Amino acid sequence: MHFHRYDNFSELSDSLVKQWLAIIDMAALVRLPSTFALAGGSTPAPLYRALDQGLVERSASGAQLQIKLVATDERWVDDADPQSNEGLFKQCMAASYEKQWQLVSLKNRAATPQDAAYLIDAHLRNELPTPFNAVLLGMGTDGHIASLFPGAPTEHFALTCLGALHPQTQQSRMSLSLPRLINTERIWLVITGAEKRAVLESALETKLPIGALIRAARCPIDVFWCP
Repeated sequence: MHFHRYDNFSELSDSLVKQWLAIIDMAALVRLPSTFALAGGSTPAPLYRALDQGLVERSASGAQLQIKLVATDERWVDDADPQSNEGLFKQCMAASYEKQWQLVSLKNRAATPQDAAYLIDAHLRNELPTPFNAVLLGMGTDGHIASLFPGAPTEHFALTCLGALHPQTQQSRMSLSLPRLINTERIWLVITGAEKRAVLESALETKLPIGALIRAARCPIDVFWCP
């Protein structure tokens, strides 16, 4: 892991988005698509707004971008629900949505994520057949990543996704599996605060999902942290 410390989230965001746009620019230069899996929640929202601005600026300069984005996990709710990660992406990156980037959804009309898993898996394999250029992850204070929670499965057979339940709320979710999350060229882990840093620093000594990710990863993990 490579640890990057910032004084505040604005500095963190500037650094990560600059790296992110460089990857997109390089892919556009050789006329290749770029693909990313993104964490939801309120913490990374400023990153997505900054990315949106960068994508709009590139489009104005004539750059031809082919970008596909997928959530690392999604609540089984409509996009209009405030808890929807896919809805969050569309709101934060509204100016570039369906112009510079396309969403690969983790949802369909099935009643539950478990019912949808096989069809979503096929959809993901068709739309995202190659490793991600990057996976942007957050982490809970309990060590969970995406919707892979402590004590719960991190994969289901050989599928790229699996249904999950939040351990406290029992809210239904669809999550990328651990093998799909680590099928990437790089991992960006964005965390804030002393408590999460302490969880991360002890992760290899635990059975938490973040520890499983670190042990299984076959690519660089860049940790972006600020107090």
